[in-house]
Amino acid sequence: MSPEIQPIPVTENIHSVHLTHLPPMPAIFCKLLMSAVGKQTRIPFHGRVTKGRLCLHKVSFDPNRVHRYRQVCGFSHAPEDPAVPPGYLQTLFIGLLGRYITSDFFPINPMGLIQTGQQFESRCPVLISDTLDLFCTLQDMTLTAKGISTRFLLEIYRDDKQVWQGISTYLTRTSRSKSTSRTVQDRPLPARMSLEVPAGTGRGYARVSGDYNPHHLSNVTARIIGFKQAMVHGMWSLARTLACLEQITPLVPPYSVDAAFKLPIFMPATLRLGYEQVLNGRTFHRIFFDLRDAATLGPHLKGHITHRKKKGS
Repeated sequence: MSPEIQPIPVTENIHSVHLTHLPPMPAIFCKLLMSAVGKQTRIPFHGRVTKGRLCLHKVSFDPNRVHRYRQVCGFSHAPEDPAVPPGYLQTLFIGLLGRYITSDFFPINPMGLIQTGQQFESRCPVLISDTLDLFCTLQDMTLTAKGISTRFLLEIYRDDKQVWQGISTYLTRTSRSKSTSRTVQDRPLPARMSLEVPAGTGRGYARVSGDYNPHHLSNVTARIIGFKQAMVHGMWSLARTLACLEQITPLVPPYSVDAAFKLPIFMPATLRLGYEQVLNGRTFHRIFFDLRDAATLGPHLKGHITHRKKKGS
């Protein structure tokens, strides 16, 4: 391990909290703002960070919200389609993540979190009629040259069987964070599509995801917390990419997605989506993708989708 990467100790035992419901999202964000005022990031290097788990049971879907999510992200599913887009399942955890980072478990100022990555594995189709159990657990924390990297393990169960699992990665910059050079320009993937990001996209995604962070809503609210301009959610860029790739190959579980968020997408924007497919006989089918600024080719999103074929198929 690099000397610039140091694991932050967390407890081996998991402290579980079972919730019967979540407060409304406006209440969670008010608490987030209140928690951020005066809270210092304190990492107990001579102790351990509590490894917490929040559990929320019997979660059901709002069919209208799922339909609006499809529209905002560009999916072509019919309104009566019973399958829930796997990317939508990550939005079910927005409230749990907000509750976690404003709890006493979490030693970091919650306003400093920037999502840098999202992985998920969709093991089988999830239907709008399903009732689910959600579990949000602190996976690990690492001190890096850029700041503190925090990973949360997200799990969804249906009838005691895991149907979806994800890992959300966040970065918090600290006073010891080193400034980094500009993002290295690597070889873009072959451009296949052009995508427009209108100015109101962040507000549209906030309404279907529950993520009302101020820097996504308008230029005014973005400037209040130190950004020059409103930026769209990284998870919207991933969902929009998956919607486009679904036009070339069916994204039917089981499959996995691994994505890294790079430069922010300031709205409005024009993007280009590149991708290429790799086939490995009957073992797996992988699609590499990137989302870049149409003019500068600066990278906003990079990742891949993996379809692992069942034996005998």
